[in-house]
Amino acid sequence: MTLATRLKLTAILCALLTLAVGEALFRAHNYQQKIYQQLNHSMQIQLSIDSLRSQLWLYEEYADKLSLTELNARQASLAFELSQNMQWNTKQQQVLDNLNRLNTNVRVLFNTQQISKNGETPAKRTSTSVRLLKVKYSMNIERMTEDMYRLHQLTISQAKQTQQSLLISISLVVLLLSAIATLWSSITLIRFKRGMKALNDGMRKLAAGDLESRIAYTMKDEFSEMSDNFNHMKSSLQNITVKKDQLTQEVARQTAKLTAQQAKLTYLAEHDELTSIYNRRAFIKQIDIAIARGIRRDDKAALLFIDLDRFKIINDTLGHQMGDEVLITIAQRLTSHLRSSDFVGRLGGDEFVVWLDYIDDVHDIIAKVNQIIMLIEQPIIANGETLSVGASIGISQFPLHGNSSGSLVTAADTAMYLAKQNTHNHYCLFQNIN
Repeated sequence: MTLATRLKLTAILCALLTLAVGEALFRAHNYQQKIYQQLNHSMQIQLSIDSLRSQLWLYEEYADKLSLTELNARQASLAFELSQNMQWNTKQQQVLDNLNRLNTNVRVLFNTQQISKNGETPAKRTSTSVRLLKVKYSMNIERMTEDMYRLHQLTISQAKQTQQSLLISISLVVLLLSAIATLWSSITLIRFKRGMKALNDGMRKLAAGDLESRIAYTMKDEFSEMSDNFNHMKSSLQNITVKKDQLTQEVARQTAKLTAQQAKLTYLAEHDELTSIYNRRAFIKQIDIAIARGIRRDDKAALLFIDLDRFKIINDTLGHQMGDEVLITIAQRLTSHLRSSDFVGRLGGDEFVVWLDYIDDVHDIIAKVNQIIMLIEQPIIANGETLSVGASIGISQFPLHGNSSGSLVTAADTAMYLAKQNTHNHYCLFQNIN
């Protein structure tokens, strides 16, 4: 049963309770008015009886026509009061009937007293007959008084019993409806608290980042529907989060792939495809960076322009593949025997360039050049063939022979051609060109 239905039933129970109390109060009011009217009418009857008794006493005293007329009027008034319908019960009605009978007896008595059987007037009656009539009047009036006392007692007793019955019935009805309304409201409140607790627990878990758990609410009411909607929302959020995570992972994967590709493209753009050392453009760029750093720090450096000897013969006689193996080997030897601050590049064909950073003394430069020549002249074994090449090296110094990459490369290239023409020495300093 839904909470809305339960609340409607609770409202109906409260309405029934209100109606029951209202009905009970209305009935109590009506009965109170009834009792009040009966008691008031009883008092009117009692007054009429007392008035009749007084008039009878006057009539017995004077026995004139005026007193007789007034006696008839009061007897008629009593008869009228006794004939009124005041919703008497059976016992009360019996008392009233008896009062009517007694009233009728009184009328008969004073009518017979007025005219005797032989036509005597009241003055001619004997004292014995008069006393007898007075006794009869008194007996009837006393009996009327006793009956009125009974009527009062019956009315009061009935009022007491009816009020007790009304009080008991009202108490039972109010107690029963109150107990039902209280029990029903308590059950509704318990279910409401249970539903709110389930929702609050689910919200706290959701706020803590828990998308796995679900609200377990078995009762069929509004909270069950809300729990189902909340679980559906968490499921949707979970799916969205999973998709978002997958999308984030995919974006990260694609970004890493693009970064790797970019790095690869950058590497391919800056390195020689065959030897994996700097190509001409990247080498010139690195020289420019080193020159700018050297100018700021007042450092000195040297540029070596290397041209391989006997390489063309190997390339033409043994093929380009053998020539490529020679170039790869020379590049690896140069790279492995340079400092971390130095770098090497290939300008094209069999021409290599080396930048020696942080070097000032000419003797240190010559020593490094001789080391490089010895590395290059070491035998190269490729595809079962032992090959041997030499090198002609031109040397330019920074900033002695220029403060730009172009001037330094040109100076070293010029010195290399002079070294190639000199059969006794494999290197040449640019300052020795004169």
